[in-house]
Amino acid sequence: MSEKRLLTAERSKLGKVDLATSLRKEGAWDTLTLETRKRLYDHLPVTRPGEPPHDPDVNPLKTPFRPYIEEELRIWQDDLKDGKETKKWREEAMLAGVERREGRYDEWKESERERNFGVAGPENALGGENGGEDA
Repeated sequence: MSEKRLLTAERSKLGKVDLATSLRKEGAWDTLTLETRKRLYDHLPVTRPGEPPHDPDVNPLKTPFRPYIEEELRIWQDDLKDGKETKKWREEAMLAGVERREGRYDEWKESERERNFGVAGPENALGGENGGEDA
């Protein structure tokens, strides 16, 4: 399986293993080049004043960032298994975003609001047509 398919296919082996456990194993972090480890650390929040800088020789799963990284890994794996990493899904999601900005779903959204809540929605979320200033 190609690297691209491994990272995007719904049936990828990466969706079936416990990535956090695999990545926590002794030596796993060391298999990455120093450049790759630095690039991965660049995705983490910068250290606060007075804290030591990130050490690319330390596996981030052995730092206080561990729970956050593990949660993001789980989310990514769920998205992978759900097909949300495929090119087709991403293109459809981008198109849906454009259509929503263009107002294509406004009529449907309003009818759903009426069906679920029995009333039409306000003109403005703050109230009134002028953002709540007409009171």
